Amino acid sequence: MALIALANAKGSPGTTTAALVLALQWPRPVLLVEADLAGSSILAGYFRGQLPHDRGLQPLAIAHSHGDLEAAFWEQTIPLVRNDPDKKLLPGIVSPHTAPAVANLWGPLANQLVALERGGIDVLVDLGRLGTGGAVREDREPIVRLADQVLITTGSRLPDIAVTRELVKSRTSVVDAAARELTNLTALTVGPGRPYDANEIARTLGLGTVGSLAWDPVNAEVLSVGSPAGRRYSTSPLVRSAAPVISRLQDRTEKRRARFSTGPREVGRGTGPRRPPEQTGTSARSAAWSVQGAGPWQGDGRGDA
Repeated sequence: MALIALANAKGSPGTTTAALVLALQWPRPVLLVEADLAGSSILAGYFRGQLPHDRGLQPLAIAHSHGDLEAAFWEQTIPLVRNDPDKKLLPGIVSPHTAPAVANLWGPLANQLVALERGGIDVLVDLGRLGTGGAVREDREPIVRLADQVLITTGSRLPDIAVTRELVKSRTSVVDAAARELTNLTALTVGPGRPYDANEIARTLGLGTVGSLAWDPVNAEVLSVGSPAGRRYSTSPLVRSAAPVISRLQDRTEKRRARFSTGPREVGRGTGPRRPPEQTGTSARSAAWSVQGAGPWQGDGRGDA
């Protein structure tokens, strides 16, 4: 697996929580990229505002303007899970007003993310709301095009499905069985059975599906707002539902690559570091991390999830 993007339509939230639970349960080294043009929410939510917003896409865009994108890449990431070097986060922009500052970053960044596969690192990208074409300019199109799978997240209620269907229609004009196998768009249902299930929703959208994540508001708040995780968090419906989604994602990615005979992709320029550099010494930031124990993965029984 390599590059997986998650996106939603207006009024159909849950994408960031879905991206977080998938990243935290990911079986390989993974980088989560917060690419939502509405602004970052992971630092304020999952990390409870305990880390300064001094790393991420905006400093990376400045580095890119100086020709230093590859060299600065890993410096702009932070650990997603304390004491786990295999799970990283690239924070997003501070607010929607700063989106123009990173408009020229998306193409080069997409190539960097694809290149990480060669170092054994998978990438999940939280796109948030995806542009619907027309008057809406979608600067992140390079990521959408290069992604192995683009998970279109939707709730299972009719208003969610209706806006999601319009998004899918704007992205592809063919919604027959063949198109479901050719497109990289895939449906991910958040909270099935309220009242429609994942397969019904996928048929309505004209897409394949990787299944669904459980409707579990209490445990979702562990990820969305940094609420304390109970002892049963690691076996909660939300966490348990992530594994089948990851398995189906892997299966769809392998089948799509086999169909197009793509294999692991090569990138001509900007290959990027194969792995994050080993952390040596103790910076002020890492010291703050140790003292504050940012995020829900502190020494409170949650680290075993």
